[in-house]
Amino acid sequence: MKFNHISIVLSLIFLMPLVGCEKGGKEVENNKLVLWYGTPAKKWTDAFPLGNGQLGAMCYGGTDVERYQLNEKSLWAGRPSNPYAEDYNASLKKVQQLILDGKIVEANEYGLQNMTAAPTSFRSYEPLADLLIAFDKRDSVQNYRRELNLSKAIHKVSYSSSGTNIISESFISAVDNTLYVRITANGKEKINCSIGLERSKDAVIKALPNGMLHMDGQIVDIEAPMARDENAGGSGAGGEHMRFAARVKSKVTGGSIEPMGDKLVVKEADEIIIKLTAATDYNLSKLNFDATIDPAALAEGIMQNSIATTWEQSRQAHVEDHRNMFERVALDLGSSPKDSLPLDQRLLAYKKEANDPGLEAQLFQFGRYLLLGSSRSNASLPANLQGIWSERMWAPWEADYHLNVNLQMNYWPADVTNIPETLDPLVNWFEGIAQISKPLAKEMYGSDGWFSHHASNPFGRVTPSASTFSSQFSNGVLDALPGAWMTMNLWDHYEFSQDKEFLKNRLYPLLSGASEFILDVLVADADGVLHYM
Repeated sequence: MKFNHISIVLSLIFLMPLVGCEKGGKEVENNKLVLWYGTPAKKWTDAFPLGNGQLGAMCYGGTDVERYQLNEKSLWAGRPSNPYAEDYNASLKKVQQLILDGKIVEANEYGLQNMTAAPTSFRSYEPLADLLIAFDKRDSVQNYRRELNLSKAIHKVSYSSSGTNIISESFISAVDNTLYVRITANGKEKINCSIGLERSKDAVIKALPNGMLHMDGQIVDIEAPMARDENAGGSGAGGEHMRFAARVKSKVTGGSIEPMGDKLVVKEADEIIIKLTAATDYNLSKLNFDATIDPAALAEGIMQNSIATTWEQSRQAHVEDHRNMFERVALDLGSSPKDSLPLDQRLLAYKKEANDPGLEAQLFQFGRYLLLGSSRSNASLPANLQGIWSERMWAPWEADYHLNVNLQMNYWPADVTNIPETLDPLVNWFEGIAQISKPLAKEMYGSDGWFSHHASNPFGRVTPSASTFSSQFSNGVLDALPGAWMTMNLWDHYEFSQDKEFLKNRLYPLLSGASEFILDVLVADADGVLHYM
């Protein structure tokens, strides 16, 4: 059980009462739903997140270099693997008998020695790249502000330099799976900058004529040591080398744009519009790679669709799509003088005196915003331990799916805050987990149901996972019920929706299989009382 920042924020929203829920909502500015700072982000956790469930970006708002740290939900090192100890079922029965005989210490020692395999950690979720916009040095910057509008899912940076007003807006549209960035200069100064992609390994980046950047890559997935190497993409067995691609299209008004090396160079522009998308060769229906998928062709197809729309059209479609879900719920806890403070000052003030109802309401809505940004109907996978946002090649706890409360916590807000669409990727992935685990349930537990231990990934891991034998035993072997626990999130969805078709066709097979597994693994003591052990 790992408590990370994303899971905690998503779960904290239940500390607050709902004021109102409604469908849709007209477009009205609400400054209470705007988070803002008076300085650029200096570290990753101060950047603002954008996401559409499949693509994610952390936006720093720099005036010298604007960094968008990018993620694509399905970009993982590793491969399908479900290792477990030889004679697992026989060893389980031995441990159960020792427990029934009251020999708890002996049961623990026997299980540790006989029910653990060679360290079974798996590889990590990886970042896609950084989109870097490096501006010519300016004399000075005044009136700086960067903000995240939660109701629009738009990031905005504004400042002035030598009498010129610079405004940058960005968003990630779920309508066409594209990151959009627009930078405008109004005044005597023009925009002079370079635009590039950077990735620390496993990718080739090219700048092409007509404002295009291509990044094509394949994870070099070799055996990695257990010692922490932040650039290794996790530890454990090597994988099957996932392929990925990103495409960038940049267009300028009132200036020029030319390729130079692996970057695009912009000179004397009044406006820049940047569009970015990405894809991998992951196939959810297989819980695996798919050699028939061409990530470059996928990314180019998405880009051609986005090129066909104007900035205004894309922005309007994005805002309407996001608001249709986000504005179903309103929360008003009152106002305070702190409403006008930038977020960093507001948080410091809250540490001294926890009296800021507006900040608490923002936290509630930020939790909903994060879930919408990391899990939507268009996404191939559910929100992971990082949601969707992760900058490390070896993410904390691999940014996997912890089914011993973290994944549950991610989705607690889904129905109770009226964004049930966020559950779609979870249900799609979970059906695959149930299917892939059935033969393993038979082999390991003698059950006709399905199961999953505590840590899973996009490749269908259900057997115990850990980097050490002791952790594998205590966190994994001793608990085969996290999969069953996870189905309760889906039962909650049925209780909210009363969707009989969902219950019949999707939820009931999961519930019945999980229940069958539980009944099969319960053990009766001398008094006939059933126990899980």
